Amino acid sequence: MLKKSSWWLVILVCVVAIGFLVTGCSKKSIVKEEVAGRQAPKPEPMKEPPPPPMAPPKVEAPPAPAPAPAPKVEAAPPAAPEAIDLAGLRLQFAFDDYSLSSKSKENLEKLAGWMKKEEMAKIQIEGHTCDIGTNEYNLALGERRASSAKAYLEGLGVSSSRISTISYGEERPLVPNTDEANRSKNRRDEFVMAK
Repeated sequence: MLKKSSWWLVILVCVVAIGFLVTGCSKKSIVKEEVAGRQAPKPEPMKEPPPPPMAPPKVEAPPAPAPAPAPKVEAAPPAAPEAIDLAGLRLQFAFDDYSLSSKSKENLEKLAGWMKKEEMAKIQIEGHTCDIGTNEYNLALGERRASSAKAYLEGLGVSSSRISTISYGEERPLVPNTDEANRSKNRRDEFVMAK
């Protein structure tokens, strides 16, 4: 008999289990029916998200031009000396004198400055006199005038190898020695470019 009652127990458990299942299913079924009874809302069409704000189109900068190749640098030919007005630097002297005036020293300082820039330049200093005195005396006086200018330039730092002197005495007057005004113009040192 025990066997019969255990079968009944199994059947009872099965019926209860089926009851739970059916009860659970019927609720679900009712819910489904209620949902089915209502009109299902129409699905709204999916809205596309608004487009992002339009950014201005990117304008790319034009590519930088390639740097131009550096021009070939050729060795420059030796530059010609900067022009200087040597005639404007003429030195004037008093009668029978070879000392330098302040104006003469100023002109020699200009000449020395130019010679320091133009390192290849060489000059010749020409000493002149008026026609008073003997030819020999005037040649010696012209040499002393040229030598005093050379010594002053050397004192300013110009190499003596770049300066030569010559005396013409009374042989090459600037103007005719007809009066004292002209004679004073002939008592001078002049500068010329030397080779």
